[in-house]
Parts: sequence; C-alpha cells; structure tokens
Amino acid sequence: MVKCVQCGAENRDQARFCHSCGAPLGRRCKQCGNESLPSARFCDACGYSLVEKSAGDEIGFGFPSSYTPKSLADKILTNRTSIEGERKLVSVVFVDVADYTSICEQLDPEDIHQIMDKFFRLLMDEIHRYEGTISQFTGDGVMALFGAPVAHEDHAQRACHAALAIQGALKNFNLKVRVDYGVEFAVRTGINSGLVMVGSIGDDLRMDYTALGDTTNLASRMETTAIPGSILVSEDTHKLTKDFFLFRALGKIAVKGKSEPLEAHELLGFGQAETRIDAAVVRGLTKFVGREKELQGLEKAFERVRSGSGQIVSVVGEAGVGKSRLVLEFRNLLYGTGNTYTYLEGRCFHFGGSMAYRPIIDILRSYFNVTEGTREHVIKKSIEETIKRLDPELLSIQPPLHELLSLSVEDESYLKLEPKLKRERIFEAVRDLLLCESRSMPLILVFEDLHWIDKTTEEFLSYLIEWVPNVRILLLLLHRPEYVYPWKGKSYHGKIDLGQLPAIASSEMVKSLLEGGDVSPELRELVIGRAGGNPLFMEELIYALLESGYIKRGRRRYTLDRKLWEIPVPDTVQGIIAARMDRLESSHKWTMQVASVMGREFTFAILDMITGRPEDLKSHLASLQTAEFIYEKSSVPEAEYTFKHALVQEVAYNSLLLRRRKEIHEKIGNAIEEFYKERLEEFYEMLAYHYTASENREKAYHYLKASGLKAARSSSLWEAFRFFRDASTALKGQPVTPENAAKQVEIALYLISPMLSLGFPDDSLYMLQNGESLAKEIGDIRGLTTLCSAIGLYFSIKGDTMRGLQYNEECFEVAEQEQDIDLMAPVAFDLCSNYTARGEFLKMLAMAPGIRSRLEQSGKESESFGRGYNLYSAFAAFQGFSTAYLGEYEKGRLILENGLDFARKIGNLYSLGLIEVFYGYSWCHQGDGEKALPHFEKSISYLEKGQIFVLLGLAWTGVGWAYYFMGKPDTALPYIEKGLEIHSQANVTYNLSVHYWFLSEVYCDLGNREKARSCVDEALRLAEMNHEIYYVGLANVTLGQILGKEGLKVHEAEEAIRRGIGILEDLRVEPQVGIGHLRLAELLATLNKSEQASASFRKAETIFEKMNMNNWLAKSEAIEAALSQT
Repeated sequence: MVKCVQCGAENRDQARFCHSCGAPLGRRCKQCGNESLPSARFCDACGYSLVEKSAGDEIGFGFPSSYTPKSLADKILTNRTSIEGERKLVSVVFVDVADYTSICEQLDPEDIHQIMDKFFRLLMDEIHRYEGTISQFTGDGVMALFGAPVAHEDHAQRACHAALAIQGALKNFNLKVRVDYGVEFAVRTGINSGLVMVGSIGDDLRMDYTALGDTTNLASRMETTAIPGSILVSEDTHKLTKDFFLFRALGKIAVKGKSEPLEAHELLGFGQAETRIDAAVVRGLTKFVGREKELQGLEKAFERVRSGSGQIVSVVGEAGVGKSRLVLEFRNLLYGTGNTYTYLEGRCFHFGGSMAYRPIIDILRSYFNVTEGTREHVIKKSIEETIKRLDPELLSIQPPLHELLSLSVEDESYLKLEPKLKRERIFEAVRDLLLCESRSMPLILVFEDLHWIDKTTEEFLSYLIEWVPNVRILLLLLHRPEYVYPWKGKSYHGKIDLGQLPAIASSEMVKSLLEGGDVSPELRELVIGRAGGNPLFMEELIYALLESGYIKRGRRRYTLDRKLWEIPVPDTVQGIIAARMDRLESSHKWTMQVASVMGREFTFAILDMITGRPEDLKSHLASLQTAEFIYEKSSVPEAEYTFKHALVQEVAYNSLLLRRRKEIHEKIGNAIEEFYKERLEEFYEMLAYHYTASENREKAYHYLKASGLKAARSSSLWEAFRFFRDASTALKGQPVTPENAAKQVEIALYLISPMLSLGFPDDSLYMLQNGESLAKEIGDIRGLTTLCSAIGLYFSIKGDTMRGLQYNEECFEVAEQEQDIDLMAPVAFDLCSNYTARGEFLKMLAMAPGIRSRLEQSGKESESFGRGYNLYSAFAAFQGFSTAYLGEYEKGRLILENGLDFARKIGNLYSLGLIEVFYGYSWCHQGDGEKALPHFEKSISYLEKGQIFVLLGLAWTGVGWAYYFMGKPDTALPYIEKGLEIHSQANVTYNLSVHYWFLSEVYCDLGNREKARSCVDEALRLAEMNHEIYYVGLANVTLGQILGKEGLKVHEAEEAIRRGIGILEDLRVEPQVGIGHLRLAELLATLNKSEQASASFRKAETIFEKMNMNNWLAKSEAIEAALSQT
C-alpha cells in the first residue's frame, strides 16, 4: 500500500493519485525505501526502477539485460574485459518449485503462467538485492550466482541472506496462492560454494560459465535433496557462513551421483554475529598484539573529547588488519578505567550501499534499545521516554525518527513535507539527538566499514562533522584505503593508519594461535610470509591449515605436514582479495594479473617487455601502489616491485585461466632470456619455473637441470633434489629416444647425492629404479652399477641393511672387474656406509685404506663422484673411526685429523660434518665428554648449513652423549631427544637404535628404570630388525645392567650382559668388551659372586689401561671400591 503525503490515506500499490484527495502519490523505492517524486521512473537514491510492472508484463527470460537492475548491469559491463576468462570463487543457489508437475496438472496454464511470473519477480528482487546474478531460469526455478561475474568477499553470506529473504517473502505469496488457487506452493533451495570459470559476457548480459569440479552440480543436488520449504547448504558453504547464521547439522546424506555420502546442513536463520569481529568475539578473540601505539592514539583523542574538544579519527587499513579489533580493545580499555561515556555504533554493509541511512538506523535502534520483534507502540514509548529524560524540548524530533525506524508517522505536517524538506528534518533530528547526548556525557560514535557507505549517510556525516569540534563527540570512522572521504583538511580530524603487524608481533600472534607447543620456524615463516603481517590472514591461514591437516603437532611442537606448494589460499581470504581486485580499473587489474605470473617480486623491465606501453605501465603500477596491492622494493639498478602479501599474488595468479597463464609464463621466459642474456645463470631457477609452467618441456628440462647443479654446488640439497626430480618429470613428456633415456640416467645419477644426505625422501627408490631400468636399456654399465649401489644404500639407510649389503657387494664386484676408480670409489663409499651402520669395523678397515690409495694414485683426491661427500676424506673418516673404535684411539684420530685437514682445504661440508661426528664419538667412546663436545658442535654447524639431515640427528645426540660423560645426565637428555626427533623426521631407520640406546643409559643413571627399560627394549628391537649387530651387543649389555638394578631377574641380566660381550668380542671392539666386563663385574658383586666379579674387574681394567681409557679406568676403580665397602 502507498500512503498519501497530503491526507495520509492508504492507496493500492499501483495507484498514481490518491483516491481520497486526488493528490499525486510519491513513489517509495522497494530497494532502499527512499521517497521519490511522483513522476520519477527510477529512484534518485539507488537507481532502482520505480515503474510497477503489471501482471501482464512479460519477463524477457532470454535477455538478462531485461531483468538485471541497471546499477548491477552497469557494474558488470564496465568491468567486462577484466572479468571475462577468469576463475571466480562463488556460491551457487538453486531454487525450485516443489511438486511443480502436480500443480500444473491441477491448474489452467494461464493460472500457472501468472503464478510463476509473480514468483520469478519475487526471486529476482531478492537475488538482486544482494547483488546476485541469475545465470539461468530452469522452468520452475532459477540458478543464481553470488561472487560472479563481479567478485564478492562475502559471496556465501549473500547467498544465505538471499535464500532466507526468498523464504520469508514466499510466506505471504504461498498463502495467497493457496487462497486464490487452492494448491500448496513451496520451494526447495540448495547452496554450494566453489570455483567457476567466467566465459564471455554479451552486451545483453548473457554469460557463459563453466563449473570447476562439482560447484554447480552439488548445489543442484542440495536443492533436490531438500524437503519443501527448506534450505540445504553444502559443507563448503557452511564453513564460510557458520559464524553468521543458524544451521541444523544433518550429518552425512546420500547425494545422487556421489559414491560417498556428503555433509549437509539446513539453514534455519540469522545468527548473532553480523561481522567478522562479532564472530571472533563469539569464537574467542586471539591475543591483541602490536597495536599499543595506535591504542594510545585513541586514548589521547578521547581525553581531548572529555575536555570539550570534539575529535574525528579515521582508522584506515586493508581488510583484516584489525580496525574493528582496535576499537573493541579501546572500548574495553575505557570500561576498565571506569570512564562514563555513551558508545553507539553503526555499520555499513557490503550489500547495503543502496539502503539509505542503514548505519544511522543501527545507531538509533541501539540508542533506543529497539530489538527485533518489539511492537510498534512499545518502541514509540521507549523513544518518547528516552528523549524526555534527555531534554523535553527535543520531543519534536520524534516524527523523523519514527520514519527512519519504519514506524507509522502521525504528524500530519511532517507527512505533507516535500522529500527534500523531510531529509533536512531527518538530518536535524539525528544531529540534535546526538549533540544533546554528548552534553550529558562524552559520546563515542563509530561508523564501521565506511567504504560501503550509502550516499545519504555519507552526506549526513559531512553535515554532522561541522558540529563536532565544539561538542564532546569522538567520531571514529573505520574504512579501507580505497575509500576517499569528502571532509579533508579539518584540524580536528586525525588518522590512524593500520599497517602490517611487525615481525615480533606477528610471531607472537602465531604462537598464541597455536597454543600448547612451540611453532617450527618453517611453519612460522610460512604463515607470516604468506599473510604479510595481516592478522585476519594469519588467523584464517592457520585455521585452514589445522582443519585440512597441514599442521602436525609432534612432541610439544607444531610443524608443517605438507609441501609448501600444496597449501591453498583460504576461501575467506581469497574472497576478500578477489573482491578488491574487481574494483580496480580493468587495465590496472590486468597489469596486476600479469605481474602475479612473474611471482611475488617482479621487475619493471620484464613486465614492460610483456605488456608494452611503459608510460601506461608506470601509471598502472602507481595506482596499484596507492591501492596497497604492491610496493616498490627498489629503484636502482632497476625498478623492482613486490606484492604486499604473498596471498594477494596467489589470488591474482589463480584468477587467470590456465591457457592465459601458460602464454604469459612463456613470454616471461623469453623476456628474461633476452634481457639478462649476459648473466643468465642468476635466473636459472626463474626460467625453470616459467618454462615448466608454460609446458615448454625442452627448455624446462634444460633450466631445471642447470638449477639443480647450481643448488648442489651451494649445498642447497632440498632445492637440488626438487630441481632434478622435476627435470626428470619434464623429460617424461618428451619423445622416448635413446638420447632422452641417457638424459634420464644422468638425472638419476645427479639425484643420488642430495637423496643420500636428505635420507632418501619422497619417491627416491622409484626414481633410482627408473634410472636403473633405463641404464640397462641403453647398456650404460657405469651408470647401472652406480645406481644399483645407490639402491643398496637406500635399503641400508631405510633399515634393510642385509638387502642393501647384497646390492653393494655385488656392485663392488662389478667395479673391481672394471678396475674403474670412478666406479669403485662411490660403490665402496656406499658399502662402508652399510658397514658403519652394522658395526663391521674390520671390513671398513679392509676396504677404506685401499680406496684412498687408489684415489691418490689417480690424482682424484678432490672429487665427490656424485655422492656429495669428498670421498678421499670420507674414507679417512671411515678408516679413522674404525681404528679408534677398535681401540687404537690416537692412531684413529690422526687419520681423522688428516681427513679433516683435506676436507677443510677443499671446503666440503659433507665430509667436514661426517668427520667431526666421528671425531666426537671417538672421544665419547674413550669416555672423554669435554673433548668430544666441540667436535659435535662443529659438526652441527656444518650439517645444518649443508642440510645433511641423515647425520644431523646423530650429531645432536652426540652433544647429549658428551654431556653424559661430563657427569651431566640431566643436561644430556634434551639433546638426545632432539637428536631422536630429527633422525625420525628425516625418515631414516638406519642407526635409529643409537638414540634409544643412549637414552636407556642416561635414564638408567638417573634412576628412571621404567624409561630405561622401555628405551633399551626399543634399541634392541631396532638393532635386531636392521641387523646392526654392534648395537645389538651394546643394547644387551645395557639391558643386563638395567635388569640387575631391578634385582628381580638377575640370571637374565647376567645372560644378557654375557651375550652382549660375546657379540662385541666377535666384532673385536675391545673397548666395549671392557665396558661389558665392568657392567658384568657390578652385577656379579651384587650377587655376592666376589671372585667372578673381581675377575671381570681385572679384565675391564686391563683393557682400559691398554687402550688409555683413563676415565673408564677411574670409574671402574671407584665402583670396585664402593662395592667392597658394602
């Protein structure tokens, strides 16, 4: 009904003149509520059509331009060139009439036509209200998209708002259909969120969409599964909207076309939270960090307001940077200090730009305590009583306030005012109310999300601001950088720019989000690097990683459980960034997308070579800097830019279709080759990336191989491994020829060195075996033997030492037959690595000196032979280590020192790390922790720098072992535990028993027999499984010691120690035989077998004296003396 402004009579919606007084009727906009002139065809506030369509008007279902609102159509057509051919994250809504066939059978076709025409108009009104687009009419329903063609950061929320609005609007419509036609009319609604590809957009707004994955199909399935009258949403939509709406979980339901049932939720209504900050409060706020200075700025502004000087403060920052959180913390701060003030807040909503006065209405509803569902007379009474308490002279402002709050207005004089005068009265009424309240106590007035403000509210703010300086009002205006406000230059206007959180504050926030454990550096750097110090981005990224299982919690530590390049952008963040991008001019957006293909950082020179027109490019980049998408990193020697956030670059990149991406990657590769041809090696990695992405496989292989060799030279082993692996993949896309097979073998050989040091990660065995197969095909004996030996080393390191030994010994036989030192040296290295794991020290001594001699004779002492380690010094390590462990400590360390000198001379990190580890263990073996410690510390430095994880765990455990021999078992424990963790994370079974054996010894000394027993049992299990006979012997001795101290299984204890001594005697490891006899002597003494005990003491001490094991000798004498006194 339309109310006459002259006499107040109610008229039908289509009436143009009042039936009571004949006056022309004003036109109230259904979209925003604005009152327009009687002659107006479109609303002068929002552009919505005011022309009433009669029942006979036809909707041009085939022509979207005929039913799409002009404001939305203009937005689509203006940005058409930058939208076409893009991937968009959207929410798809299907609405369908339930039992439509039955209704058609009961009614005349003309009646059906009238019902459906009105139904479609209703759907269009509600969908367009939230800026959705109708993709297609399905006969008895529609398919609508939110977030395409124009991106919306809150596409899923808009879809849910629209679905609920349709549900609400249909209540009266359903009733009318039932009364007029005698049939039940109900709809089913389904919603899903996901990716679509936007195709071409015609002048008539026809659009082509291609669903990526199940985006549209699953929305349709949700709709067909819903019961009439209900709204069903998928799990993906629920994740994005669960904080803002009420849902009923339906659990997993069977969905047509899906083999497995899927999670579904019924949308019931609106939740308590309207904004992200509301949702955060409900969910639990994260720690507030890094904004102390900004908080102080708000405090100072409030102090000036309290003294009578009104202030305006703009809080400016990109989405998620913490504007609302800053205001919330400011409010909490004031509450804690006992200040009296009035706090009122109004929000501009993303879909409310055409809804006049929306934030002012929020403020009034809050001020007068108006809640949803309150009856009109109660609201009016509350308004009247509140104003009376404030100032009885203000009662005259009630009519404008009633109209703003959609209450009936009884003041005839006000109703007769022209729209312009009414607007003036509204402005004055709200101003007078706020000014009067500020005289009572300081008033904090907050306008959130000003970048979405409607024109009328913006004009009111400009009007109000003129009155602020002389009243106690603190006006806080929160908005994003792209919003340009019209009230510049006011002396009482301040600005707080919220930028990225500093690094320390970002680290603190990451730690607070992952409570209960340390955060690994890799994980912390990933989150901070990709989120760029944006609190919301950090929070959403961490939640997404946790929900998806990308973050693993280990022993008091959070780590990444996936590769960095597999981690996606959270949908929430993607929506925010994509919406901002769509507000750019199309040429600026295209520049940003091309730059994103270059990577997080890009140079002007290369971008110019791709795009051309340097003057235009400069202005585009300047605009992108102003919008805070990018910033200039340096201007000399060449202009270089970087994206402000890695996530921004990823969203821009992912918005491009695959075909376009490939074309741009190819152009970038060509440009780099041309521009940097004099220093191309600097750009190998970049060229490898771009040619791989462009699917130019020949060039991709060339630059991937070159990048792998470059990374290997600098001991960047993970990078070398990945480059070589990707080079192999690139080759597989090329024709099968002997030349390409030889290239594959070459890459497999290059892979051995990084594989070995990294503990043979990922698909190492598959790649080695593939190389082995190809080497056989092309008859490459040297390549075949080397690869087979590496396969043997793989089995040894992964715990299958006997299988590894078989491979290595067979390969060494072939190498000896060939009498080829280039083949013998690497195969002998692999074999000695196996002997080390098993404790076959005599076999190492039989092999290592001879290979060293051959290397000297051939003049190849400095070579690595594809193993990373300098093999000449590595064989010195094996020889010196074995010599020392067999009891000739001084001789062994002289050999180690010789190898160390050579490794230092050529700067080989692998060999330096290996020798220092062996050096440290030789001192521990002799019982001298103080001399051992510096060697382990040096080894850690080398191994960490070289990324040699296969040895790094043993080095950290060595530090613990050194502290143990220094008489500090408590200090030793965390180092050994760290060593065990590193060794386990490297996925290396080889010598894992070492850590557990050391732990059992330490726990035994600390008196924790339960843990000591658990660790020695695990050490024994692993050593036996891996055929590490040396550690089987050691673990048996320690097991006997532990059993003996328990005093329950003394005979088993004696048997275990004697068994261990027997194994160690077979291996001729005399020092450990001596330690075994010391443990046996202790046990026998407690069993009152004094003669046997004394004999064992003598055997132990004889060995200790012979081997210069003075620490052990002193320990033995002290134990014997203590036992003799008892």
